[in-house]
Amino acid sequence: MGGFSFLKEQKTLLRKELRQKRDALKPEERLRRSRAILEKLQDHPKFLESHALLSYVAFGSEVETRPLFEEAMRLKKKVYASRLEAQENRMVIVELRNLEELKPGAYGILEPPSDSHRVGRAEELDLVIVPGIGFDRKGGRLGRGEGFFDRFLQEAKNAYKIGLAFECQMVERVPREENDMSVDEVIIG
Repeated sequence: MGGFSFLKEQKTLLRKELRQKRDALKPEERLRRSRAILEKLQDHPKFLESHALLSYVAFGSEVETRPLFEEAMRLKKKVYASRLEAQENRMVIVELRNLEELKPGAYGILEPPSDSHRVGRAEELDLVIVPGIGFDRKGGRLGRGEGFFDRFLQEAKNAYKIGLAFECQMVERVPREENDMSVDEVIIG
């Protein structure tokens, strides 16, 4: 049991360190780097070929995703955002019609409205833009610690998974547990 608690502690400390580094980026620098990351993503063959995609909605000092949603909608892609169903300890995806419908959810993160007619299925996605506090170059991902995205990604078997990160979020190796899901690629700016 000691190894398990040591790994949890390692992840907690790394989350704190990487959040501090990300938060230390000046807002204009964060915006400039976010634009560069999104330009790379929007030119990526997996984005251009995608029909149904899920992206996280940026929170705090994360790589900004609003322009990604706008571009995907402009291209008439089926675009989903996540909604946390905290009482059920799960994440669902809801088709997004416009950005104005996003409202703060369980953790203060912007979410789409609860609408059972617009809930999507993980297996219909061909691209998932995954949030992370940290990543390594082999696709290791350090999430927020609740496991919502990890559990969801286990179902999104057909989707290509891309993490978005500032250089300061990259580490040599992300400490991993059995249920931690990897991404296929990380776009860094």
